[in-house]
Amino acid sequence: MRLIILFMLLLSWIVNATELVWPPPPEKPKIKWVRSIEKLEDIGAKKGFFSKLADLLFGEEKKMMVKPFGSFIKGEKLYFTDTGSKSVFIFDFKEKKFSVIDHIGDYQLISPIDVAVDDKGKIYVSDSVLGTVFITNEDGDFLGKIGSNLIVRPTGLALDSKRKRLYIVDTLKGKIYVVSLKSKKLIMKIGKIGNEPGQFNRPTFLTIDKEGNIYVSDSMNARIQIFNPEGKFITMFGERGTTIGSLANPRGIAVDSDGNIYIADTLLSAIQVFNKKGELLLVIGHYGTNKGEFAFPVDISISPDDYIFVSDSYNMRIQVFRYLKGGK
Repeated sequence: MRLIILFMLLLSWIVNATELVWPPPPEKPKIKWVRSIEKLEDIGAKKGFFSKLADLLFGEEKKMMVKPFGSFIKGEKLYFTDTGSKSVFIFDFKEKKFSVIDHIGDYQLISPIDVAVDDKGKIYVSDSVLGTVFITNEDGDFLGKIGSNLIVRPTGLALDSKRKRLYIVDTLKGKIYVVSLKSKKLIMKIGKIGNEPGQFNRPTFLTIDKEGNIYVSDSMNARIQIFNPEGKFITMFGERGTTIGSLANPRGIAVDSDGNIYIADTLLSAIQVFNKKGELLLVIGHYGTNKGEFAFPVDISISPDDYIFVSDSYNMRIQVFRYLKGGK
């Protein structure tokens, strides 16, 4: 009996010690699974004495991860919206702290979709029901809002720090609004409803690369469109389908340090990696609940050092991977 227990422990250790990588051996790995964040304590955060005392006296009240959605990584902090708990979570990996924003000033968040943070620490949150992009800080103070008279359903957000611009997707209007971070005034609009190049059908998320090029998930057209920093159409790729290599419902999109394009497809429950020509390079995951598997992933963010954060929405977690720069 003792030998059986030892064997099972050894087998468990071997399974857990084996790295999960893509592509699998004997190919040279390009992507490695790092960790899963399923609850607030997974970042190592612990409550202090007075917080514990307050919980004991008044009852514990804390937000739970229910349906992580849009995400943004800046420095040692991960910001993400949660449409289930109607909140924005902030994880500080360095200090092992977390905070939650569910009100911005007097405004109760109803449907927070995406989040972005500028170089001054201002946090931008899109709420699709309120039709507004709110500006706040980590304390949830109201610092302003954008789009109340302009935007119908703001969803994806992206920042161009070099050009001091905020990009806002309006899913219902089929447009991208480009707003000055300094003046908060509209600089330009990109696109309109349609299926021609430069037109959109229910766009959702977008991202900006190092050159300032704009990548948009044109979700209901089942394609990715790329524009230059001034909004001029460059190219597009993707075709509708339900098999790997095609796009069923592209949502989150991000670009790594080598320019590879990562797309979270909610219906395929996978992350597909393409080059700018639209050629499929790699597929990460499939439907499931184990590590490296997904259930309707929504958004994806990549840090400057190539850590990849995926909002694995229906698994109620965020999975973390890393691009290993494993060659072409």
